[in-house]
Amino acid sequence: MVDKDKDSGKKISYHDIEWNDYVLGLLNDDEKIEGNPTTDGLRRIFEMAMECEIISSISDVVQSPNIDNEKRATVVHKLSYILNMDKSKTLRTVSGAADVYWGNCDKIYRSHPVAVAETRAEGRSLRRGLRLRKIVTADEIAKEIEDNPDGDSVSKISSNQINFIDVLAKRLDINMEKLLITSGHTDKNIYNIEHSVAVDIIKNLSSYQQNISNIPEDLKGYDINWK
Repeated sequence: MVDKDKDSGKKISYHDIEWNDYVLGLLNDDEKIEGNPTTDGLRRIFEMAMECEIISSISDVVQSPNIDNEKRATVVHKLSYILNMDKSKTLRTVSGAADVYWGNCDKIYRSHPVAVAETRAEGRSLRRGLRLRKIVTADEIAKEIEDNPDGDSVSKISSNQINFIDVLAKRLDINMEKLLITSGHTDKNIYNIEHSVAVDIIKNLSSYQQNISNIPEDLKGYDINWK
């Protein structure tokens, strides 16, 4: 157990209800955004709060972004440390994982999913090691999310959107000609699809990906010649 002295002289441990406030109180104002700690801030105060020595802090990219995985990046961060008061020098390890893609990342950073995922994964491992409860880092919060994978608000569907739809349709075995008809699009020229319609189609396909059992039987049967 890690104990800390407050001004009152009371010892605070991570078992106490005051622990969150104590740890956040170690941060400077510029290390918090709307009350949420930054990963940089938690990294700075980790050894101080836990009275420990960090032995290693390593990130592992387990999934790189590509068109087949919705341009997702997945990173696992492992943090190993030894408590100063632990005479046995037992190595303690915590880890955190983050999955980042265009749909859960601020659009100004959406072109750097690996970097964002690494920061979020490290932040999660730090707050797990610090035993913070009901706290998320500021880096895990996205406010300005792009509503489509291209970030290209044009009036017609883009080539990237078509490729993205094709990947999902093939993966889910969905007949896009039938899906387009149910979406109210009867024009045989795929490039005449409105941008807003394409966004809705992507959202629809993404929802089917989350729950494959919801795909209607009459929509099944992927046809490579749909576009």
